[in-house]
This record gives sequence, C-alpha cells and structure tokens, in this order.
Amino acid sequence: MPITNANGIDLYFEIHGEGEPLLLIMGLGLNSKSWYRTLPVLSKHFQVIIFDNRGTGSSGKPNTPYSIELMADDSKAVLDAAGIDSAHIYGISMGGMIAQRFALKYPERTRSLILGCTTSGGINHVQPSMDVSMMLLSRGSTIATPEEMAWATAPILYSQDFIEKHRDMVAEDIQKRIEIPVKPFAYMLQLQACLAHDTYSEIDQIKVPVLVIHGNADRLVPYENGLTLAEKIQNAELLTINGAGHIYVTEANDLVNERILDFLNKH
Repeated sequence: MPITNANGIDLYFEIHGEGEPLLLIMGLGLNSKSWYRTLPVLSKHFQVIIFDNRGTGSSGKPNTPYSIELMADDSKAVLDAAGIDSAHIYGISMGGMIAQRFALKYPERTRSLILGCTTSGGINHVQPSMDVSMMLLSRGSTIATPEEMAWATAPILYSQDFIEKHRDMVAEDIQKRIEIPVKPFAYMLQLQACLAHDTYSEIDQIKVPVLVIHGNADRLVPYENGLTLAEKIQNAELLTINGAGHIYVTEANDLVNERILDFLNKH
C-alpha cells in the first residue's frame, strides 16, 4: 500500500473503490484499521481514502508537538499523493476536529463535510465528567497492556447497554485497535493537540454541505458539542443516534452508513 513523505514524516494510506473521492479521518489513538465496519459499505459507492494519522499505525511517529492544523496538512498531503483535487471529508472524534480545520484551511478541496462525535473545542466545549477525563489521561500510561487498557476504557466509549448486549462486537473493535497499538507518547501528543483545538469562532465560515452525527449517550465528547456544531454551521444537518455512545460506528453501523450515503448522494 502507498506511503507518502510529507511534513517531515511518512504517511500510510489506502485507496478503496471507485467514484467520487471520500477521505476518512480517524480519531484519537486509532489507525485506519478502525474503519473496518464503515469501509466495505462506503467503498461500494465512492473512492474511499483511509490513512494513519501521525503517531499511529504505519505512519511516522515523531516525538515532537502535534497540532490539529498539522494533521489537517497531513490529510491534504494524502490527497495530494492520491492525485485528488477535492473530496468529501468524513472525520470522527479527533478526526472530526481535523476535518473542521481542513475545511476552513482548504475550502476549495472540500466537497462536503461529515463531523462525527466531535466538537468545535474552545471555551464553549462541554467537558466530559472528571472520571472520563482521568481515564483519558491514564491511557498514556504503559502500566496496562493495550488490551487491558482498551477494555478499561470501553465504558466511556460505548453505552453500557451495548456492552452488555454486544460484548462480542466490542471485542472485535478492540482486536482491531491493538493490532498496531498506539505508543503512549504518541497518544499523549495527539491528546494535547485535541485539547488545544478551537474552531468555535470560525465554523460559521464553513459553506459546504455538512452532516453532524452524534450519539446522545456519548460520555467522551458529550452530545451538547454536536448540537453546537449543528447550530453554528449554516444549514448543517444533524443525525442524533439515540442511546449510542462515542463509538456510534459500531453501535449503529447500518443506520449511520445508510444516512451517510443519502447525504453524500444528495451533494
């Protein structure tokens, strides 16, 4: 699979399917393998580009400060390497932060925007509870194995009802995550970039079609943050996943993929 060198590091990416280009941007500490429930559906209709953010998977892992803007530049570099002038952009969690910055910095390269379980950040960001915040910080520790840490954080990523009824699906997700586990230092560098993210005063400048997706039981990035995005971005559409936690791509995969296809086909 292709690798491009940009912004001082190697960036690993893959291209699947044919049609209009669609760039998928993954969240905090995860690599492109975590799109495994989404990719098979969307790549039947679009040319889907997935890649590993800096610090994860097979991409470079520099031990220097990361920023959301720098990772947006990485995203542009992947499109450049793929020979793509503009694309639909879909980011979840940290990837949604990157997608916002990409759309603001490179509007001519953004056909539409899908923002999943994410936030505009800044002073208007609704924080998770203290226990969730402490768990986020502890994920940078090397004390637990990647699998132990993944199971420990499952209650802040999935709704409790889903964990109880679909433990096998949570286990599948975890196995994908730990195939190439994120290094603690790289996780913390990504987390620091997320904490510094702030597009609140700018997102009303986004003029492309936007779909906001959020589970209303999200403990990591509370639902109110999705409402803020949908309210502040002109003509944004909001898809609320009732009862879903942060990893709605697992909890409501079929519903979300169907809605995304409807949205993209309209635009």
